Amino acid sequence: MDEILIDGVIGGWDIEAKDVVEQLDKATGDVSIKINSGGGSVMEGVTIFNAIKAYDKGIITVTIVGMAASIASYIALAADTVKAYDNTTYMIHNVMIPVYGNQHELRKCADICDGLSSLLANAYVSKTSKTKNEIKKLMDEESFYYGSEILEAGFVDEIISTESDTTKAEAKALTLESLKACNNAIMKNEIIDLEAVAKLLPKQIENKKHIEIKKVVDLTAKNMRDRTLYILEKGI
Repeated sequence: MDEILIDGVIGGWDIEAKDVVEQLDKATGDVSIKINSGGGSVMEGVTIFNAIKAYDKGIITVTIVGMAASIASYIALAADTVKAYDNTTYMIHNVMIPVYGNQHELRKCADICDGLSSLLANAYVSKTSKTKNEIKKLMDEESFYYGSEILEAGFVDEIISTESDTTKAEAKALTLESLKACNNAIMKNEIIDLEAVAKLLPKQIENKKHIEIKKVVDLTAKNMRDRTLYILEKGI
């Protein structure tokens, strides 16, 4: 059986979608995917999800071996079967994109975040049979599940027993640290092309032509510092 490891920040840091796609292309039968990730790039995550969904050479089983948070929680649900160890964490929340700009750019970003969050919600609804409203409320609340709670909520099909004495509070703290690292990596390094992201969404979002985004946003520390200096100099 082929095995793929998704461990770390998803995107141009630890796991790139093209690498997962390449491994799936080379696979010849059933595939085991192990996930330990606090999330990362939404676009990369959606690409990985779609590649797993499209795999037709065998059964794909995802096992959560540490955590599956943010976009990693979405990726997990693309598999035919989803398992988790009883000392792992699963977290869902609304999509966040590192963008700043004028009122038009920010409204466009808000629309895209709504659309992407709805896209993720559809997968959660399909897996758990919860209503869309129930899932959206859980995403609004940034919901954490630990061990057997993941199974009870319907996000996995099986819980694997261990002899771990890790508590939910400890596991949640580790997940929050991982999320912080993911967010820092994205804020400092990811370049977001809103028009490219919009193409992932239903046409009503993509075709909002009254808003024009020409500029790719780069939120590096240097750019933020330059922006602050500019504001101070101009007295804005």
